[in-house]
Amino acid sequence: MESLPGQDYAAVNPVSNYFFNVCSAIVLSLIAGLIIDKILEPQLERTKTPREETEIDEDGSVHSRDDELSPYLDAGEKKALIASGIATVLLAALLLFAFLIPASPWRNEEGGFLPTSPLLDSIVFIVFIVFFTNGVVYGIVSKAITKMNDIVTMMGQALKDMMSFLVLAFILGQFIALFNWTGIGSWTAVKGAAALEAMELTGFVAIIGFVALASCLNLLIISGSSLWTLMAAVFVPMFALIGYEPAFTQAAFRVGDSATQIITPLNPYMIVLLGLMRRYQPDAGIGTLMSRMLPFVIPFWLAWLGMLALWFFLDLPLGPGNPIQL
Repeated sequence: MESLPGQDYAAVNPVSNYFFNVCSAIVLSLIAGLIIDKILEPQLERTKTPREETEIDEDGSVHSRDDELSPYLDAGEKKALIASGIATVLLAALLLFAFLIPASPWRNEEGGFLPTSPLLDSIVFIVFIVFFTNGVVYGIVSKAITKMNDIVTMMGQALKDMMSFLVLAFILGQFIALFNWTGIGSWTAVKGAAALEAMELTGFVAIIGFVALASCLNLLIISGSSLWTLMAAVFVPMFALIGYEPAFTQAAFRVGDSATQIITPLNPYMIVLLGLMRRYQPDAGIGTLMSRMLPFVIPFWLAWLGMLALWFFLDLPLGPGNPIQL
């Protein structure tokens, strides 16, 4: 069997798609604002949807909620917000000092950060520390946290919300282990790459097909991480055989998965969004929510795919040390 060029991969890390993601966030935010302003807002005006939080009484009458959250901060919340901001700035300064000193242990053996280094390997830990410090300082100053046990309780609640994902990750881990043991992934990758070459689908057309497939499968597999785990086992080595970096395959997956994520019926966050929506429109259902999300799908898909094409044809780096071609 033909060997996979795994030794030639640029390291994939949490910032492998950083440049692409930053530009995507700006472009998609502008598109989202345009859709809201030109489509959703006029629709809400026509249907006379309430702009204040409402609830339905037992007699069926609708009135404003008494416990509506205020968009304004009280004195204690302002003080806590300022304190957490100061703590974040001080922590950022401390981290920058630790990273930039010449003998920093965060550097690699050559004294830099790319393509791999302890800094890039620790991105998840650094993000955790920043948000943990920010949250704890805010909680203490605002009196939401009065003792150490409050932090433990909050972290326990967050972990409870992740239990379904952890169970799914365990099952997928067993699947991936068996998948790799059988060699089906490598065999499929080699045969699939040969088929793409035979059909002359080795350029951007193959990437479009992959993006479309991810968008369709996303309607059936509700977890983006689960879908990536399943697709990456085949498509990362397959596209590597025709010359594409795993980081580029990952970027293409982000486009296909994220564009249709907002209309996936089994998405668990749909229930959260529906709960928030019902604070303003108590009779709203899943159909109403999906109809509000649908106008975003096609513009996002086309614009994001266009950005991916721009990166592909201009051969721009996706992130620090992550080109498109092997």
